[in-house]
Amino acid sequence: MRRKGYQLTIYSDDWLITCKSQQEAEDALKAARQILEKLGVSLHEQKTGIIHLKQGFEFLGYKIKKGIRPLRLKSSKIKSGVQQGDLYAYPRNKSLLHFKDQIRRLTKRTVPLSTQDLIKVLNPVIRGWGLYYCKAHVRGLFKQLNPWIVRRIWSHRHKRWRNTGWKELPENLLYGAYGLVNLVALRII
Repeated sequence: MRRKGYQLTIYSDDWLITCKSQQEAEDALKAARQILEKLGVSLHEQKTGIIHLKQGFEFLGYKIKKGIRPLRLKSSKIKSGVQQGDLYAYPRNKSLLHFKDQIRRLTKRTVPLSTQDLIKVLNPVIRGWGLYYCKAHVRGLFKQLNPWIVRRIWSHRHKRWRNTGWKELPENLLYGAYGLVNLVALRII
């Protein structure tokens, strides 16, 4: 495919071919089918398609989409170099829900762990998910998830959602002495 001039991204059995026009995309799909037929493999019809960037697509747990909203700042004031119409990648909704379900399962009120042991169990999950998505457009999402995780720990400790956990276990103690992973701090790495 690369020898034929296509921009190809491969991870395991997932392919992504970027093209400049609808016709070029159709030709790439035809070429991919021919190559795979020679190898005795076929494309999964439900997962195969031609999609415009404005609609966005999902690849390896990311939702990738072209930015359509106008930027709030002038381009001269944006240090990151982001421009109108750039591509954005963020965790797809299914990945976020799976992460939250993992945290909920680990912080059930019936889990017989001390707070320190609970944090030792949570940290690899939080760090792994956070490092996988930290290069994406997730600043706002990480700022929302941090307090949610802290509330889950408080509810585990006090066996109910609305509690005074903030008095006994303030956030600075959880992040400092207990070593809870801070998702926002992972973006800096």
